[in-house]
Amino acid sequence: MTSANQLLECDMAVVGGGPAGYAMAALLSSKHEHSVVLVDPTPDAPWPNNYGEWRAEWQELSKRLEMPELLSQCVRREWHVTDCFFGGSWGMPTSQRTRLQREYLQVDRLALKDVLRAKMASSGKCTVVAARLNARTIAPNIFDANLVHDASGSTLTLSSGQMIRAKIVVDASGFESQLVRREGLLEAAMWAELPPGFQIAYGFTVDVAAGGHAPYDAEAMTLFDYRTDHITEPDWLADVISRPSFMYVMPYGKLPGGRWRAFFEETSLVGRGERRLEFEELKRRAFRRLEHLGIEILPETVDDEEFCYIPMGGSLPDLSQRVVAVGGAAATVHPSTGYQLCRMLASSTELASSLANELQRPDFEPDAAAAAAYRTLWPYKHRLQRDFQVFGGEFLSLQPVDRLRGFFDAFFQLDQNVWGGFLAGWPGLPGNDNHDEYYKRLRFGISLFFRFPPQVALAMMFYAVQFSVEFGPSLLRSFAEPLFGNPAPAVDLRDARRRLEDVYVQGDMEAKREALRMLRDSSGVREGSLPSPQVAMLDNEVDGAAYR
Repeated sequence: MTSANQLLECDMAVVGGGPAGYAMAALLSSKHEHSVVLVDPTPDAPWPNNYGEWRAEWQELSKRLEMPELLSQCVRREWHVTDCFFGGSWGMPTSQRTRLQREYLQVDRLALKDVLRAKMASSGKCTVVAARLNARTIAPNIFDANLVHDASGSTLTLSSGQMIRAKIVVDASGFESQLVRREGLLEAAMWAELPPGFQIAYGFTVDVAAGGHAPYDAEAMTLFDYRTDHITEPDWLADVISRPSFMYVMPYGKLPGGRWRAFFEETSLVGRGERRLEFEELKRRAFRRLEHLGIEILPETVDDEEFCYIPMGGSLPDLSQRVVAVGGAAATVHPSTGYQLCRMLASSTELASSLANELQRPDFEPDAAAAAAYRTLWPYKHRLQRDFQVFGGEFLSLQPVDRLRGFFDAFFQLDQNVWGGFLAGWPGLPGNDNHDEYYKRLRFGISLFFRFPPQVALAMMFYAVQFSVEFGPSLLRSFAEPLFGNPAPAVDLRDARRRLEDVYVQGDMEAKREALRMLRDSSGVREGSLPSPQVAMLDNEVDGAAYR
């Protein structure tokens, strides 16, 4: 423990106590052996969200992070197959089940936090401070209080009075961060602001009576149930059709005495404004759905109640700022699906390596380190792939339930590596190599388009035009990149700064030296005459140039 009056000095201050903050602190301290201070207001509190992931992605991350514990200790439950229900439209019977031969798992979030904490503790280089950083960005690299940057690093003053001196500040406080500035329309190549949407879900774990929870198979994870036959009231049904939601089910198996246990969650994929669903409405829909299916839940056994709120899409962080964002603060949440944990962990490995490499440079500069980190996190290629995903999320957010059924029925007809790669959507995760180039996204889009029911295909075609007219060419650029020319090559900030200084600070040194030589040669031509005042001025400029 440290006194609030004692200055804590470190290589990196990580602000935020969620999975992103702990993952970065663990990687930087245990793998890269840098000193870290993790600022977590509630270090002993459990993480609230229920994380479900594809096993193939979780397995790949175990290798990528060099953490076998992700598989051996951090999996609560696994299912060998995944079910979906899209019946009720396009000639599909309501009872039709779409079975995906792909394994799914539930992350043990308590064990995950324990594993990351153990990594941090074993390194001997990470200090956890139970406090908040109450600072808000008010201008580029300027904050209203408690965070000050200077040439060699940053000083943080926490709510406890503890002061931290760090070479780099990493923000892992989530999408709605007060530390991170978002890029403007010019940097985003957008014509109009496109605010984030929100995935809203109400979930709970509960015991089910001995009759079980059919049609939800006890040996399968149910990813989507988009059916609406449980609603008969006309006004309510109209709302359910216009603002769709789906049931998501994780069965935990049979209990002694014949009961079953499961996690049920009614979810709105993405929406904003009038199309965003309310938690109370989702709860109402969930209980009606279960009642209609004859699933008898035992209310007195409800626990682990979850109110899921995931911002999706929106703007990227300003890539020129000193604070380095990670996770939600860096907009790594999938804009079409809301998947976030695997994408954050996949991005954190290269981000941590970039920061570690910068810290080892003899010419270390905080601004250059942050710029290098952002080049790693959001290079042009990643941005184009995200632009495609943003369009997908916007399209899905506007569709009624019949079109969503048609969309996802066609989507899961694609090769598993293709649809799995889109759901992952981050470099290094399985299947992403089917989407990481413009022509692959074009091929994916065409293949999906011709599988759609006609109304879904027309809706997507018209919305692509509407989206492009309103927001700009980001969608077109994402699958027709060559039409827009080559982007400017990424440049190290140090080199860029030197070039600017050469042009705008030092100027044309040869011209200055020539003028100085001529002035010196002509001075004192007449007895008693004084040298031109330009001699002294140019003397200072030429001699001082070496020190700039």
